[in-house]
Amino acid sequence: MAHHQSSPIDHPEIQSASTLQYVSAFVLGLALMIVSCIITLGGGLSQSSTLTWIGILALIAVVGQLYLLFKLDLSKTMIWHTVSAVLTIPLVFISIVVTMWMFQYLEMRVMVGGS
Repeated sequence: MAHHQSSPIDHPEIQSASTLQYVSAFVLGLALMIVSCIITLGGGLSQSSTLTWIGILALIAVVGQLYLLFKLDLSKTMIWHTVSAVLTIPLVFISIVVTMWMFQYLEMRVMVGGS
């Protein structure tokens, strides 16, 4: 029985790390944050369109960060990381929605002169 000693540096997950991807993820996040601040502080849009644009920019930022920083793609080496993220994301959204509903319900029941 042969015992295979491989270096941790030789793993595909480590080899896929790139300074260019980290810098581009930072620049993308910074650019989207600046654009969202300009949209918010400009005040030229209605409340619903401002919220829509901020949501679109946030979605672009999240997808960009997932691809550039976490390297989630459909390649053979990263498929299980992608599958775990796809299965985790709905659970996070469900927990956020349930928490918001719980606090709204508690505010209506507990606050004096509730809205």
